[in-house]
Amino acid sequence: YSPVSRSFYSPNLGRRQRLGDGLESWRGFYQSIRPTQMGLSLNIDMSSTAFIEPLPVIEFVAQLLCRDISVRPLTDSDRVKIKKALRGVKVEVTHRGNMRRKYRISGLTSQATRELSFPVDDRGTVKTVVQYFLETYGFNIQHTTLPCLQVGNQQRPNYLPMEVCKIVEGQRYSKRLNEKQITALLKVTCQRPQEREKDILQTVHHNAYYEDPYAQEFGIKIDEQLASVEARVLPPPRLKYHDSGREKDVLPRVGQWNMMNKV
Repeated sequence: YSPVSRSFYSPNLGRRQRLGDGLESWRGFYQSIRPTQMGLSLNIDMSSTAFIEPLPVIEFVAQLLCRDISVRPLTDSDRVKIKKALRGVKVEVTHRGNMRRKYRISGLTSQATRELSFPVDDRGTVKTVVQYFLETYGFNIQHTTLPCLQVGNQQRPNYLPMEVCKIVEGQRYSKRLNEKQITALLKVTCQRPQEREKDILQTVHHNAYYEDPYAQEFGIKIDEQLASVEARVLPPPRLKYHDSGREKDVLPRVGQWNMMNKV
């Protein structure tokens, strides 16, 4: 699981849905221990939140900008949007076979990949990024007009072409969602009470709280079934309106009433 505060998320719990702009929703559950009139109670509820899709960076940027990024150059506003979305995000390189080294993105180069060069030794030998990748890894960079990702510190930046980077799975998106993404997330999380109850019971059974060694160490036993709580239905309050209205008072029915002819 990927923990977020008191919640735990996994891509394997179903309902993994795309939210747009390179984000997806992961399902999970919330848990806490609460003191109640019945004693200590385990509070479990289902939850969903946004994660960054583990896409190749080229594909993520295309989704973010809603267009094919190889057709025309990036504008200044495109660069700002990409930099804002990718700063702090972890990526893994794909051009070194099984060696999937991970980096955290610190920024975006102001120059295109084909214009970038850097010193490769202490003697001041300079190579272009395109030349270096071809000679060192046998990798021919295709998207030379795109900027490179900057990883590492600002004093000694490390340039990585977008096409050799893939976003690492399991990174929660903590920034504000747009309206379209919020709508998509609400659609995923909306459940009928019976479905929610079923999912909660499955989560409790799957996590086997009743067999937890730490709970057993303290002599705590956790029931597999939901707690039963006695309740009562209160009668609706009678509503009184101003004497000048046609109906001076009204008794709500089925939790609602109509304001027609009341004032």
